[in-house]
Amino acid sequence: MEPQKFFRKTSLMLVLSLPLCIMSCEKDEEPPVNQPKTITQTVVDGANFTLLEAAVIKAGYANLLGNTANLTVFAPNDDAFRLLDITGDGIPDLDTEAKINAITTGPTLDLLKAVLNYHVLTAVVPSSAITTAGIESATYATTGAGPRLFAKLNGGKAYINGVEVVTADVSASNGVIHVVNRVLIPPSVTITGAVAANPNFSRLLYAINRVRIGGGTDIAAALNGAGPFTVFVPDNDAFARSGFTTNASLDAVPVAALQNIILHHAVGARVFSSDLVAGNVNTLLTGADASKRLTINLTGPVVYGAGNGIAAANWPKITGVNLVQTNGVVHIIDRVILP
Repeated sequence: MEPQKFFRKTSLMLVLSLPLCIMSCEKDEEPPVNQPKTITQTVVDGANFTLLEAAVIKAGYANLLGNTANLTVFAPNDDAFRLLDITGDGIPDLDTEAKINAITTGPTLDLLKAVLNYHVLTAVVPSSAITTAGIESATYATTGAGPRLFAKLNGGKAYINGVEVVTADVSASNGVIHVVNRVLIPPSVTITGAVAANPNFSRLLYAINRVRIGGGTDIAAALNGAGPFTVFVPDNDAFARSGFTTNASLDAVPVAALQNIILHHAVGARVFSSDLVAGNVNTLLTGADASKRLTINLTGPVVYGAGNGIAAANWPKITGVNLVQTNGVVHIIDRVILP
């Protein structure tokens, strides 16, 4: 065969076989698989997690949330951080990255870490595991177990400590994320401790102490017990709005009557705002007097006793919800409940 003809035939074979090779190579190459992001990567990449990202970095938790397996994180979005008022002075504390970045070592940083810890479970808990009966779980802690979270399904929605899960089951390579619309604050004291520590509750504390000193029930000791309890706490303005403008005005109330008033604010169960249903509820006073029950009306919502009358304007409105304590939960109301 002439060399020129051989080269022409070889060239033709190569040209004809080239598409087959290309098709074969393309068939063998698998399309790239999108690997799930870690929890840290998800937070960093999330458009609504800029404040959570700043908090995670400030606390030094990026590696923890990126490298630890089998975590569940309840992730507060930016709107949640903008509502956070840890000090109770009416001014948001962590509503900007600048405020978070300005945190230095010391109690404030420790508090930030404790708050973040309270959003982390050391097991994967999908939303399908949250039931209408409710579940509870210890949270992350450097040593031992942290304070417990309470999850419940109400009306087809999941709630954590009464806070709504707005986006559930965001998958990550090392766990799952549920987005919440409030920052969860870990409890550190009992209900009695919370009342004693808050100057806005000083009139209620005075009333509790007056009952004890006057020979009545030691309500402070009772609400310092294991519980769980739910207490609708009237702040000082609520007492004034109900005619108790001074401690002296409380001194004018017979001890037995004042004791009944206070006991009528406490329920022997843990009831978050998401658990409230319209109707009558037993209180700690009901045990002594079965005729005394609270009424809950979800318009407001309001919670009132027979002594508040039939005029809706006099029914105590719930103005602050889901203040979790070690033995229960506190809701703030704007009037005193009267049996």
